[in-house]
Amino acid sequence: MTQNCTRKNQIEEAIEVAAEAHHGQYRKGTRTPYITHPYAVGLILMEAGCTEVVIIAGILHDTVEDTDLTLDFIRERFGDAVATIVDGCSENKTLRWRARKTERIEALRTASPEVCTVTCADKLHNLRTIISEYDDIGDSVWDRFHGGVEDQAWYYRSILSAIADRDTTLQRNGVHAKLSTHANGAVQHETDDPETPTSLDAINPQLFRQFQQAVAYLFEGEY
Repeated sequence: MTQNCTRKNQIEEAIEVAAEAHHGQYRKGTRTPYITHPYAVGLILMEAGCTEVVIIAGILHDTVEDTDLTLDFIRERFGDAVATIVDGCSENKTLRWRARKTERIEALRTASPEVCTVTCADKLHNLRTIISEYDDIGDSVWDRFHGGVEDQAWYYRSILSAIADRDTTLQRNGVHAKLSTHANGAVQHETDDPETPTSLDAINPQLFRQFQQAVAYLFEGEY
């Protein structure tokens, strides 16, 4: 058997690196090992037909922000493209919650399609987890998160709006901004064509649609 047949591929390496980096960390307010999140993000990206580079970046997306791993390590181990996406998905934890979230939201307006696609998968898994736990424990799930349901609704709606504003291809293919009546003035988006094929220059529309549906379900009560 040749060396190429036995050598781990980079996705497997990324899983191992992320598992070691996030060892001892847990999902907010639970005893669920944190690695379940980046692993799930990688699976979501894989199911959406994303490239290996995007899948690897999704698996590693929280390592620089939340562990001791550095961008230099990721760049050396997985290449510039992966490191660039991870960098684009990382928050500045020296800032207070609202400031760092606002900084990330504004950055998405000019971010690469790859960064926005990983962000969609990241937030989609977060929302799916919240929805599942909400079904079990109700409104107490919001006690785990900064500002409760109001701040979380602002955050996820704002990400959705920034990504839609960023991607003119999504807008051309049926994503229309609709002003909602929420007190915080957030913008809700609806799409008429979730089956639009992915373009190399566009955010993955399948993930955008799924993220959009999760935001609507959790914070609006309907799709």
